[in-house]
Amino acid sequence: MKYRLYLFLFIVFATSCKQQSVVTDFLEDRQTGLQLYFYPSTLRMVNIEKNPDYDAMIKGVEQARFVRLDSGQFTGIEIAGLLTDLRQAGYEEVLSYRAKDQDITIMALEQSVPTFVALSQAGHECMLLEMQGMINVATIPGFLQTFNGNGFIDVLNLNDKNKKEK
Repeated sequence: MKYRLYLFLFIVFATSCKQQSVVTDFLEDRQTGLQLYFYPSTLRMVNIEKNPDYDAMIKGVEQARFVRLDSGQFTGIEIAGLLTDLRQAGYEEVLSYRAKDQDITIMALEQSVPTFVALSQAGHECMLLEMQGMINVATIPGFLQTFNGNGFIDVLNLNDKNKKEK
């Protein structure tokens, strides 16, 4: 009887523990230029003009992490290794865009709360977005029609603005 109780507790504990993400493992011992975490309240806060299309678009996002990778810290081989690790973890490529000087890859992991990883490389700049939850893609066209850059806080460049003001 005791054996069954321990086995049950072990199974419950093992299934409830959240695995560390592939992206977290990749970034663990590396320098990043900028790392931002966004939660539903943060995502709504950047929408200063209260654009309803934006609010509808992000409604299903549970959390997101944006990372700007230092160009000298990551090689193309390491980025390719990250993509391989994502595939081995069960991620599937949903979009791949290649242009003259820009590569964008979006991968998805199907689970109770879907996880997406977007990787953008342009020249020496590399950006990574890891998002849990869904964007309502049906609202994107309406959002793009009403988009006004002045209606949003540019959180990706706040540090740059603060440095210029000092």
